[in-house]
Amino acid sequence: MKATNISILLLTVLLIFSCDDDFMERYPLDSIADQNFWQTESDLKLYANSFYGIYIEGFDNALGVRDPFGFKGSAIPYGDLHSDNALPQDVSTVRMVNGLYVQPSAAGSGGWNWGNVRALNYFLVNYQRGNVAQDIKNIYAGEVYFFKTMEYFNKVRLFGEVPWYSKPLETNSKELYDPRTPRAALMDSLLSTINKAVDLLPQKGKEASGRLNKDLALLLKARVCLYEGTFRKYHKDLNLSGQKFLQEAADASDKLIKSGSYAVWTTGDTQNDYHNLFIQNNYRTNSEVMLWKEYSSGVLGHAFLRYFLWSQGENVVGFSKSFVEEYLCSDGLPISTSKLYMGDDSLQSEFKNRDPRLSQTVSPPGRYALDKTITGSFVARGKGYNGLMPAIRGTGEEYPSPTGYWPVKYWKNDQTEINAFQNGIMPCPVFRFAEALLINAEANAELGTATQAVLDATVNKLRKRAGMPDLVMNNLPADPALDDKYAKFCGYTPSALIREIRRERRVELVMENFRWDDLVRWRAGKLLTTPQATRGIKFKQYQYPGVVINRDIFLDSEGYLAPYKVSLPNGRTFQEPKQYYFPIPIEELVINKNLSQSPGWGN
Repeated sequence: MKATNISILLLTVLLIFSCDDDFMERYPLDSIADQNFWQTESDLKLYANSFYGIYIEGFDNALGVRDPFGFKGSAIPYGDLHSDNALPQDVSTVRMVNGLYVQPSAAGSGGWNWGNVRALNYFLVNYQRGNVAQDIKNIYAGEVYFFKTMEYFNKVRLFGEVPWYSKPLETNSKELYDPRTPRAALMDSLLSTINKAVDLLPQKGKEASGRLNKDLALLLKARVCLYEGTFRKYHKDLNLSGQKFLQEAADASDKLIKSGSYAVWTTGDTQNDYHNLFIQNNYRTNSEVMLWKEYSSGVLGHAFLRYFLWSQGENVVGFSKSFVEEYLCSDGLPISTSKLYMGDDSLQSEFKNRDPRLSQTVSPPGRYALDKTITGSFVARGKGYNGLMPAIRGTGEEYPSPTGYWPVKYWKNDQTEINAFQNGIMPCPVFRFAEALLINAEANAELGTATQAVLDATVNKLRKRAGMPDLVMNNLPADPALDDKYAKFCGYTPSALIREIRRERRVELVMENFRWDDLVRWRAGKLLTTPQATRGIKFKQYQYPGVVINRDIFLDSEGYLAPYKVSLPNGRTFQEPKQYYFPIPIEELVINKNLSQSPGWGN
């Protein structure tokens, strides 16, 4: 079961194309044809290669600001800062979730840029020109349809409705003044695009080394269709049925499951396998990682692990109490009902008798410590005070967390990798079979077609890796605390089955940049405003010499760390539908009078 690795494909491509949208908008694409381009397979391959670096990112974007979200670094893993899973130290790092996002003014800013769409469409209107065998042309067209799906899906997630462009536009193109394409037509066009990718890409194992295949397109299709199907169901103001998309999600993920090409990776070590999945040296024979980005020393590297430790950077991060609370106890019951839950008075008690994935994702004090201190700016992950308590911001510890819940997913105790600075070669999983399993379970649950066989083939495969009890259709656990949150903050309560599948998704896919999209499509953005969403550990049992409460650290009324108590004294707010969409820049609305502003943002 060989995974697809995306490494640096052709260095020469960087001399022709840039990963920067502005550069691609300026590049005179027409001149390629004037220079007898499109005549050989090498031409098609060279052009398609340019998109791999843009869309298969991995750990590359170490320090750049993610527009429009605001966090720095790679979307894997830092995208979850823009959610209720994790908190950065500075609230301004992620503006939308904290109600601080300001409508951008400059044209092309805030994610509203179209250079990549033009470059993708330019290929699609030119690739047939050369005397190249049609089956070869089809492969590269399939790749570009795949990337066009990714590009447009990104825009749909940001803005809801956007103009659909099927050809490369010029400065005098009348389509530059098109309005937003209505969502029904827009998503039908997107579905058609990913179907073309599925049809044209080669079967798994038949693709050239390091290139896309049909299965990756099926997973992307399942992802897009689950998003759209559930978005339509829960955003009832759209008056659109999501049934077709939910069925497409179920069918696409079912094909991957029934192919027999993939399996949940496990060695049988329930206490370590989940953590170890994300720190492997390569994924060439991994049964679960379908797509990964490979790095090579001196050729293509990153600084991810180095800056994952960085105690002074913008991404000093801690998981939220909200996230930690969703882990089940080892009996398969939530903390609100299980007799095994030992309470919050210490991390040791919180972690006892819990889903083993908790202590493989959030650091128990000392468990994932480095063998030695690297420099004055780094200390052992999770070591904390006396090696027993977490390092907390404001306590004088060198290596603090705003919440006390330190992330250790992706944490590798590797001195060489950390010291590599910008030349780190730790590979990055990009597409996992686990996602296909969770899509299948959720889509079937939403369609009303979930059975015990579906759960056994999906969610329970993931639970078995962690040594957790199966999810059983006729014995679904009650969770009055979580149900009350949904009812109070979201205005609805999902079924027990859907609630448990959502829980499994949150736990399994944390730090893989899914949580914000999940909150949006479920119309559950107000979960960001729960007290637990900006709460850290209970401070009661952590006595640090010289620390003054409400000067060095801040606590809420129940004694939990409250890192935003000063910066957001009234807590988070979430306005519906406004905060489900990003706004179009002001200048774009001035230039194109046919554009309407995103819902809730005025004109």
